[in-house]
Formats: sequence, C-alpha cells, structure tokens
Amino acid sequence: MSVTSLDPTSGPLPEAEGKAASRDAVVGEVVLGLVSNGLGRSDEILAAVAREIEQRAPVVRVVAVRKPSVSVPPDPIDWEKLINEVTVAVAGFGG
Repeated sequence: MSVTSLDPTSGPLPEAEGKAASRDAVVGEVVLGLVSNGLGRSDEILAAVAREIEQRAPVVRVVAVRKPSVSVPPDPIDWEKLINEVTVAVAGFGG
C-alpha cells in the first residue's frame, strides 16, 4: 500500500493540469481518517471538516487519531489503523 501526501499550496499536480476534477469521482463508501496534533482547537476543526466531507461523499465511518506530539507521527497502533482502515485522511495542525 502506498501513502500519498498532497500539499494544497503546491499548485495543480502535473497530471491533473487541464482536467476538471469531478465530484462524482468517489467510488464506493469512504472511511475518513482524521489526524490531529492535539494543539489548540485542531480536534474541533477536524470534526467540522469531517461534517463538511460527510455532506459531499458517502462517508460510512470516521477514524480519528491524535498524535502524542506535534513533532512525531501517530502512535504505531494509530498508524496501522490509518493505513489499513481508511480511504482518505485529513491532517489538522492547531497552534
């Protein structure tokens, strides 16, 4: 399994230039992963993001994890959940 990271500030992906993204591109049911660093209101913000996504995609379950610190990845058990159970994950950074 591969993990792909997208940075919304980097501009369009080369293979996506000139192509319109389709909101109908989601096939099947989605398990949404939420990764919080636990600072500020990151948990609340991610919950609001999840509600917005749930209105636009067939989300069947949300897997939320909180990293033990801002400077480390999720705990191994949480990382395994993300890799094995979710379709797409959103990381939120509070401050």
